[in-house]
Amino acid sequence: MDYSKTSSIVYVVSQYPAISHTFILGEVNGLKSKGLNVHVTSINYPDRPYEKLTSTEQAAYESTTFVKPALINLPFYFFKALLSSPKGFFTSLGKTLKYGLRYPRALIKHFAYWLEAMVVADQVKLQQAQQIHAHFSTQGCSVAMLASAMTHVPFSLTVHGPDEFYQASEQHLKDKFLAANFIVCISDFARSQVMKFSQLDQWPKLYVNNLGVDASLFHPIKQKNNLRPVLLCIGRLVNAKGQGILIEAAKILVERDIDFEIRFVGDGPNREALENFTINNQLQDYITFLGKVNHDQIQVLQREANIFVLPSFAEGIPIALMEAMASGTPCVTTHITGILELLTHEYDGLLVHPGNAVMLANALQRLLDDDTLCKYITQNALLTVREKWCIHKSNKRLANLFIQQFKG
Repeated sequence: MDYSKTSSIVYVVSQYPAISHTFILGEVNGLKSKGLNVHVTSINYPDRPYEKLTSTEQAAYESTTFVKPALINLPFYFFKALLSSPKGFFTSLGKTLKYGLRYPRALIKHFAYWLEAMVVADQVKLQQAQQIHAHFSTQGCSVAMLASAMTHVPFSLTVHGPDEFYQASEQHLKDKFLAANFIVCISDFARSQVMKFSQLDQWPKLYVNNLGVDASLFHPIKQKNNLRPVLLCIGRLVNAKGQGILIEAAKILVERDIDFEIRFVGDGPNREALENFTINNQLQDYITFLGKVNHDQIQVLQREANIFVLPSFAEGIPIALMEAMASGTPCVTTHITGILELLTHEYDGLLVHPGNAVMLANALQRLLDDDTLCKYITQNALLTVREKWCIHKSNKRLANLFIQQFKG
């Protein structure tokens, strides 16, 4: 039997498509190219209006079920879930009450997850799915677990970390990890954290499958024709990404009479504070905030940049970092978590201590002053990405993992 063509998977994600989660779009399309029937249910609408999505994202939008908007027909989903499987209905309700009573302030939130799970359960029935799969072990996974209880269809999840592990009790991670029939971890670091919340006999169901990029989309250009060196930083504007440290490093570089331009790509709750921090340090002539940028535009920005900077305090294995490496742009990032599985210091990138602005400024200055070092790092980074972090290889491994589960 060709399991890839007869088996169906329902994905549960919090927001799709989304700029910060382009890897999920690449994964879904990759699995479909392998012959798997994948249907995405997204709890929320995309992070941009339809007309601002890329053509690939618009195609994904058309085939996605959006959960919260569907709840306008709540009576339909409620009675369908009850009549389809009374046992599953009350089992999932029991789980909801258990988690809500454990944390009373979150009771309404868990009840909302239960209602959302009814929409997902309906899609599981319509798609005749054999597997429910969630990305991240947070809210979307809660919905997937409840949908699994309603339908008796197994669920799995992909764990990224590290922020997923910060509220382990409130997110009921132990219960989720125990209930899942298998767990995909994007790094050895992520797997180690899941092991921390799992019993020894559960470890065999943990699989490491690194994410990847399509290196052909991020090919280097021969000449970067910037009037002054461009330092590119991509990520949500939140504390964990460490953009404030880059601004502090920028002030140090200006004091050293080094010319450059920093381009921040992304948006988030810290934007106003970062812009004010820039003004207070009189760095307006050196720093630009570009806001949200579509993935096709990011490809251009990655190629044009002289240096890619990611000063994060917490990361899984950043896709933006892989994309910069594939673009022929030397990278400076922090010596944390899963990043160490991607980069080797002074071989295919430079690593600095998180939160250390002086160390970051020194590393940036090294690359700005040393073309030979830039070329060495760039060449090695290209080899690393093409050989070890290819999205096509990653998707093939994941497809085989799903098919293996279907056979079991």
